[in-house]
Amino acid sequence: MKKNLLVFLLASALCFAQNSLMVSPQTGTMITSGTITNFKLISDGNNVALVATNNSSGKVFIVDINDSNPADKAANTISTSSTNVKTRVSAAIGQTVTSIKNIEVNPITNAVYVMAMVSSTPYFVKLTNAGNTITALNFNTMPYCSLNFTNPNTSFQDIAWGGNRLFVSSKTTSLGGELGYISAPFTNNTTITKRSTTMFQSNLGNMYWTNAPLEKLNYIKIDNTEYLCGLTTCAPGFSETVSSLISNSGLFTVREAFNVNFDQPIKTIAINNGNEAYLLDLHENWPNNNIYRIGKKFLDGTPFTNNTYNSNSVELRNSSGNPNTNLTEEEFKMFPGSFSSMASYSTCELLTLSLDHQTLAKLSVCNAILSTTEQNHKNNTFEIFPNPASDVLNVSYNEKLYTNIETEIFSYDGKLLKKQTINSQNKLISISDLPTGNYILKVFNKGVYLHSKSFIKK
Repeated sequence: MKKNLLVFLLASALCFAQNSLMVSPQTGTMITSGTITNFKLISDGNNVALVATNNSSGKVFIVDINDSNPADKAANTISTSSTNVKTRVSAAIGQTVTSIKNIEVNPITNAVYVMAMVSSTPYFVKLTNAGNTITALNFNTMPYCSLNFTNPNTSFQDIAWGGNRLFVSSKTTSLGGELGYISAPFTNNTTITKRSTTMFQSNLGNMYWTNAPLEKLNYIKIDNTEYLCGLTTCAPGFSETVSSLISNSGLFTVREAFNVNFDQPIKTIAINNGNEAYLLDLHENWPNNNIYRIGKKFLDGTPFTNNTYNSNSVELRNSSGNPNTNLTEEEFKMFPGSFSSMASYSTCELLTLSLDHQTLAKLSVCNAILSTTEQNHKNNTFEIFPNPASDVLNVSYNEKLYTNIETEIFSYDGKLLKKQTINSQNKLISISDLPTGNYILKVFNKGVYLHSKSFIKK
């Protein structure tokens, strides 16, 4: 009886330890040809897995990273920033990192996963303890499931997750664009359902192209409708319902719902905080990479009901990368700073990586939930002087609306340099320690972003 009970308890423990996103995982050498081309973290709320793509095999891998303990979140949380990331990752892997291709944040533990490049070879590390501890990862020691998707020597584009489904986009020389989907849990050696795609491109002759893949792909749910949205090269954007993908077969027609106009999207993230829905676009804008916020009206089907799609799609920015002046900030907004990568950190925050790959810092991306009075005063409440300034910056604001104001000063490459709370008794910020140059002051109230001002330190 005791022996049977012990066997039962051991079996229960093993079942409990099994990642709920995976069925019949295997172990051993995961990548036998080529390298991992990109990755994404996914979670069902209880477990987290890392999804990796491999061009050489045309396969998608689901990896159990064994990092799903909510008790680790507090210690891992980055309160402001984590510095010298590229330098410290180089030391951790014993190689000189040339760039960091992608970052992802574990939604359960807040650990940061980094894909660092040494020339064309990727290395993966995990940042814990508020970004202070770096651990190199070896996927060959981790359980994984292999999913069949497309032909060998393909070009994977992006990975999206939502509604308990994984979505993958790719491009092959012979087939053009492909879009696949599969529901969790993922069983080893199963095949992802896929459809070839054709995408309208106003920048390529105002016509549909089957060889125009969906380079950046995201899942978002708006008013109980599921959408797949994202961007393509130069840079038509799209938002199509998930149901239109999974309820049909054959060629999947993707319409142009908006256009970010020129250059390459680097990474996109969709968020919905219950009040607002946005697509965040980290986009090339030489010599910088800027983060833009695309509003709900371009994601929820509005362009199709208003006939502002395909050749009539709205250009959200001009050729210089500045927002279309006919649009409100709710419709399209550009954030200050220049970045190399970003990841979702919380409902209304991104974790950004500076252009030099050295500094991780949080960026608030949602609007403040303000009263009518606050909305009327928002844009003319805050002033800074003198500007330019040499030693001290004075912040003027309406004390009837706000008692305390939190301020943050950023460099133009996105590094957080100073934080200070001010009130009616002390509205001065010392900037004597800052080098001469241009800076951005961001203003918050109770953690909610309100306004930004640029200033010059002379």
